Amino acid sequence: MMDRLLHRYSAFFPRWCQAFGDHVPDPFGEARAVEWVVGADSVGVIVLPEVRHWLMRELLAERHPEVEFRPHAIRLNRRDYDEVEVLATAGYAALHELLRGCDEAHMFLTYHLIYPPGTRIITVSSKPPLGLLYREMAPLTVVVSE
Repeated sequence: MMDRLLHRYSAFFPRWCQAFGDHVPDPFGEARAVEWVVGADSVGVIVLPEVRHWLMRELLAERHPEVEFRPHAIRLNRRDYDEVEVLATAGYAALHELLRGCDEAHMFLTYHLIYPPGTRIITVSSKPPLGLLYREMAPLTVVVSE
C-alpha cells in the first residue's frame, strides 16, 4: 500500500471549469451510470448528477474522507464499493495506474463539448488545473493498493 497526496480544487465561480481535453471515450459508458474518460495525463469519471453531488460532498467537503483505491474496489469512509461493472474497466485501471505512478495528483471538475450541457467530469490528473479558474483546498491523502 502507498499513500498519495491528492490536491483538491474548487472553481472560483460556480459552474466554471476547464475542458478535459483529448481523450478516449468509454465505448460502453452510455449504457452504465458511470462513464470513464481517459486522457494523456488524466482520468475522469462522468456519473449521474445525483451520484456526482453525493461524491462531491464526500470528496470535496472540508472534512477529510478516508479513501483507498484497490485494484477492483474503492473504500470511501469505511464503506467498500466493488461494483464489477464500474471498477473492472479500463478506465478504473487507468485511474489506479495514474495514482500508483505519481506521488501527487490533482482532483477537480472539468467538462467536454461532446457531452450534454451541464455534464461535469470528476477528473484526477498528474497536472494541476488552471490557476485562473480554481483555488486549492486542503489536500487529501489517499491509499493506493498494489
